[in-house]
Amino acid sequence: MAPLEPAVALGRLKNTRRELVALLGTAKSSAVHRPPAEGEWAPSTVVSHLADAELVYSVRIRMSLTGDRPYLAAFDENAWVRRFAELEPDWKESVARWRSLREANLVVLESLEPAEWSLVGLHAERGEVSVAQLAELLVEHDRAHLAQIRAGLASD
Repeated sequence: MAPLEPAVALGRLKNTRRELVALLGTAKSSAVHRPPAEGEWAPSTVVSHLADAELVYSVRIRMSLTGDRPYLAAFDENAWVRRFAELEPDWKESVARWRSLREANLVVLESLEPAEWSLVGLHAERGEVSVAQLAELLVEHDRAHLAQIRAGLASD
């Protein structure tokens, strides 16, 4: 698969704002908080995870833009969910946090000069990744978790 052009990645990252809000805007609270199956995350947990991941990607992008091949730490998403998901019992707080972080990341990404998309960091698990690849990974992450939220809400 060919890498996404930066403009395409930006468009998809912007679209997630609308999609996430639209998905959850009409959802029943009971469906948002109910895991679709044993061992799976409830849509509210997925939203909390999206906000945490947005924070991590924010740091990775900024480190890559300002450092010389900086180290980009991995994180255990399940450990973060266990530790942090319950800190926002109202899923709308998680959405607000995610939206704020996404907006800030879009401002940074939209400010990039063409050469800056090629700047790299050294990810603990993936090795060398460029800012463009980080944006694409974020797009893929969005798609996977939006599908997970859809499936969770459909189980109502």
